[in-house]
Amino acid sequence: MQGNLSMLARIVRPGLALVWSILILIVAAGFAPPVVSWEPETLRLVQEGADYARMARLGDGRVGCAYDRGGRLYFRRSADDGATWEAPVLVNEDPECWLTNAEILPTRSGPLLYFWNERPRKAVRMQRERAAKAELTRPFLIRMARSDDHGRTWSPPRTLYEGGTTFQDGCWEPAPVELPSGEIQVYFANERPFPTTNEQEIDVLRSVDGGSTWSPAEAFAFRRGRRDGMPVPALLADGRRVAVAIEDDGLSGDRFKPSIILREPGRDGVVGGDDSRRWGALAEPLNPSWYAGAPYLRRLGDGSTAISFQEDRSGAMRDCRLVVCTGDADARGFTNRSYPFPDEAGSKQLWGSLFVKDDHTITAVVTGAFRGVRGVWAVDGRISPAAVPNR
Repeated sequence: MQGNLSMLARIVRPGLALVWSILILIVAAGFAPPVVSWEPETLRLVQEGADYARMARLGDGRVGCAYDRGGRLYFRRSADDGATWEAPVLVNEDPECWLTNAEILPTRSGPLLYFWNERPRKAVRMQRERAAKAELTRPFLIRMARSDDHGRTWSPPRTLYEGGTTFQDGCWEPAPVELPSGEIQVYFANERPFPTTNEQEIDVLRSVDGGSTWSPAEAFAFRRGRRDGMPVPALLADGRRVAVAIEDDGLSGDRFKPSIILREPGRDGVVGGDDSRRWGALAEPLNPSWYAGAPYLRRLGDGSTAISFQEDRSGAMRDCRLVVCTGDADARGFTNRSYPFPDEAGSKQLWGSLFVKDDHTITAVVTGAFRGVRGVWAVDGRISPAAVPNR
């Protein structure tokens, strides 16, 4: 009897494996990323005169929003999912520096972490005056503050990375992700390794103790002769891999386009321009002359992904609009283009981000001018499964 069962298993198991493989191929062939339908009636002003905002769900269930205004960093909380906001809380300021590129990470262990880029104002003013390097002594910084009460109060800042002192060798745009192990990774754009060229790479910092201590920065991605920039990581649905959206000026022509770079366990080394771990984000590539920068990546409730970027068909950032596309669970094949915000004359839509409010709602956030008021605006979109055509 036992021999008969073993023989049956040898026959059935390959058959099941074949059936399973066929089912996987059918599902993959029939997958269509979800569709986002934007709801204009939810358009609302978060903060007048503000820039570069990011939202997240806090540990107490409220929604938090980090942004800069006048070179200072602020945080606001909302108890009604962003319909109204509490008074802003000052997180940090420095009269000699422009503080921007705010990002927040509510950790599973409890603390809320706030990351930003500190840019010396003198270096910003003299960014095109290379001859004046000797006058610049204050470095560009990646910094962090911590809140143990869901954003009501904040710790003094601490420095995670120190860049150079000029606009040509600074560090920029930190963005965090937390892994299931509790490890926190912060990705940022870095020019410091290239003081004599215009190149830029993506580096990563790591903490395994909730942000108390940090590893030295290590290079993550670099396309030789180009400027990989503005990284935004997202943990994929398998809980193992991290996809990082970047603006890539070597993907198509010389204008920035959104690319995805994959970080997966067991594969180390810097991801170059031709590495299999790097690919163009969009299913239908854009015209090489178009500008499509400042990407922002998020995983949706069903495991699929969404990306936003600012698009200008002139290639010159004169009339940017925020675009949102959806992709699969591997952060590939982004499609279903949509425009969350109205196209109002004279209003550039810049430095956008996405917040997954729940399994059926995504919020787009942007700096723009609507209804005659410039500042940080937000609008909600309804997430619906796409109809899969019969094959």
